Amino acid sequence: MHRTTIHVRWGELDPYHHVNHATYLSYLEHARIAALESIGWGMDEIAATGHQVVVVRVDVRFVAPAVGGDELVVETAIERLRGASSTWRQRILRGGEVVLDAEVTAACTDLEGRPSRTPAEFQEALRALLDAGEGR
Repeated sequence: MHRTTIHVRWGELDPYHHVNHATYLSYLEHARIAALESIGWGMDEIAATGHQVVVVRVDVRFVAPAVGGDELVVETAIERLRGASSTWRQRILRGGEVVLDAEVTAACTDLEGRPSRTPAEFQEALRALLDAGEGR
C-alpha cells in the first residue's frame, strides 16, 4: 500500500468550508500517480511503452468532511489486477478517521485510446501495489 500526504488548501473549499467534492478526485489522482512513481512507472515511463492508464469508473463514498488546514493521508492499493484493467482501492484519512472511501477502475489503452493489454513489465511492477492476498 502506498501513502500520500495532502495538505488541504483554502482555495479547495466549498461555501460550507468543506473540501469541495470534486477536489477529492484530484487528491485520488495525485495519489495514484505518486503510487505509480513509487514503483518506477510515472506517466512518462508508461507513455514510453506506447500506453496510458485511463480511469473508466470511480465509486466514492464520502464519510466525513475535510476542512481547510487538514493534513490528509491517501492510502492507495490495487485490489484486482487483470490483463488490461485494474481496480484500485483508495481511502482518505485524517488521523485515524476515514474521510472518503473509493474504488477506481482503470484500463490500459494505446496512446490513441484504443483498449490494450498492459505491457508485461508494467503489469509485473503493478504487483507491488497489490493488497496482500488480493488479486493474485
